[in-house]
Amino acid sequence: MSSVSIRLSTRVGGAVLAAALLAVPFPAPAQAVAGPVLPPSGGVVYVTNAGSGNVSSLAIGPRATLKLLDKPVSTGGETPRGIALTPDGATAYVVNSDSDTLSVFRVGAQGALQPNPRIVKTGDEPWGATISPNGRTLYVTNTADATISAYRIGLDGTPTKLGDFKTTSDHPKQTVLSPDGRFLYLSYADADETEDSPPRVITRFAVRFDGTLGPAQDVAKVGPANYGIAISPDGAFVYVTSVEPQNVWGFRRGADGSLTPVPGSPFPAAEFPVGLKVTPDGQHLYVAGNDSDTDSPPGGLLGFTILADGSLRPTADSPAPTPDHAEVAAVAITPDGRDVFAAIRDTNEVSAFEIGSGGTLKEAPESPFLTGGESPRSQSIAVRPVLASTTPR
Repeated sequence: MSSVSIRLSTRVGGAVLAAALLAVPFPAPAQAVAGPVLPPSGGVVYVTNAGSGNVSSLAIGPRATLKLLDKPVSTGGETPRGIALTPDGATAYVVNSDSDTLSVFRVGAQGALQPNPRIVKTGDEPWGATISPNGRTLYVTNTADATISAYRIGLDGTPTKLGDFKTTSDHPKQTVLSPDGRFLYLSYADADETEDSPPRVITRFAVRFDGTLGPAQDVAKVGPANYGIAISPDGAFVYVTSVEPQNVWGFRRGADGSLTPVPGSPFPAAEFPVGLKVTPDGQHLYVAGNDSDTDSPPGGLLGFTILADGSLRPTADSPAPTPDHAEVAAVAITPDGRDVFAAIRDTNEVSAFEIGSGGTLKEAPESPFLTGGESPRSQSIAVRPVLASTTPR
């Protein structure tokens, strides 16, 4: 059995639980406010907890410190994974992999997710969620039936399904959209893949005016088990993690949505690289990895400088270690590019860092911070997209 299959959960009783949940009436979300809901001065981090079936809301304080806003709120489903928020920060969407459902949360005045989310049916084993730059469309990857579901987001945040779109391969995992919203890119991974498994592909979809997807086209080849994909804010580069080869693939993106490998790709990474994020200024990439005593190269939170041609160079202090050599499941960065956060699966914590000169990381005082939940997985962490009213540091 591969190391991936040991770490990832199997589905248990999802259909029965989903049917029961959908029969229970949940209060409808409140009407959307006019304009964004302002967060606390430093912003808010959200972590989905697959083991406890809830979501944690943590306020960001000075020097990247974190504090729970309230106790974690239940998603009403099993094994929550991917989370996405509307650009105004008013609504959050969480997929429940073992319930085949989507939880729609309203965001409170202080940034905490409000209890009793609306429950929406998804495809089979939803994994990831992505929202279009204009906030009008939500895309959910359904890993067991090889589809992407598209939903129109209403004024009150309610999603209405536009359709299901077939992928070119099995086990779709994560999507990213180009900044102009014209193209959607998809990566694939399966828990049973090993380093000897066949190469995978990256699939591109053209996004139509109404948010539906055009025909799927494979535009690049990568290694097996690609759980994470990210795009630079200017749309110039796409980066993909491969778990079994333990590397990061980099591509230059063409005007037509095509992908061309950047010089030196793929780049070595730590064991089990999963999540990754590019800083808002496009200068640095941070990659989640397993910080093991025996890793080569060592793991933790890996930092890279993105060079002009898209190639990657490790930052001076990379990697930043994680507590007790624990596995980093997912990564998030604040909209102002000051802070980076790593969800730690094994210890149910978030490691927090300030981003310094050259992309170096300075760990926050008293980091890591407990989430109050259990077992965050891939795509489990997000920062509210609304810029906070920043405070001096």
